[in-house]
Amino acid sequence: MKKYFITGVAICIGFVSFAQKAVDFKLNPEIGKPIHIDMLVKTDVDGPQSVIMDMTMNMLMTPTEKQDENFKIESVTKTIKVNVDAGMMTMSYDSEKEAEDEMSKMLASQFSKIIDQTITIILTPKGKPVDVVLPEGLAQGMDKAAFSNISTPLPDAPVAVGATWENTAEMGNNPLISKTETTSTFKAENADGYVIDVIGKMLDDSANEVGSISGTYTLDKKTLFTKSGQIKTAIEAQGAKIVSDVTITAK
Repeated sequence: MKKYFITGVAICIGFVSFAQKAVDFKLNPEIGKPIHIDMLVKTDVDGPQSVIMDMTMNMLMTPTEKQDENFKIESVTKTIKVNVDAGMMTMSYDSEKEAEDEMSKMLASQFSKIIDQTITIILTPKGKPVDVVLPEGLAQGMDKAAFSNISTPLPDAPVAVGATWENTAEMGNNPLISKTETTSTFKAENADGYVIDVIGKMLDDSANEVGSISGTYTLDKKTLFTKSGQIKTAIEAQGAKIVSDVTITAK
């Protein structure tokens, strides 16, 4: 079960962080202005150990510095709430409350370690990670890739509505996924922002396709960070099918 939770967070934290005229997509965050992110994740694991998990996360991402062309982002997870139904067993965790029963304590051992910890990410203007610095307490057992992909992939050159671009992201030490390959499409520009559709696949360390990705992001026109997003992932591995629906709202 722990592998499913880690994978969910990694996918979750990995997919947190993103007119006919051509648009040059470049990150342009306001230095010092925090971005509040609410994330809702609904996960259904169908396999030898079937599990339904609902998780809500509240995060704060603050661009703290521009280093030449790159941006230094400090990410802090403020709260996590988890409800798990594993058939004969149910459990819950709320980071704002003390874990009292053994099941809650088990979840707390996995999730509490990231609460209020500052993770530093260096991003290029195109949203590609240059470096990820984890606190000493998180350095062991945590996958840097889970925190590095905080921006939806941006195209290298200016593009107009209808254009597509490819992206490959390594998933580091993820137990189920070695890398993702995605195709993004500049779907539309509207009053809310730039709309990007993404489809793709997930590969294991033998380059076998083990899952799929689909979703829609709306990017803020000024900062190019994600304002809202709906992402669906489906993974088949180790005899189980894991389907996650993620909703992201930033303000």
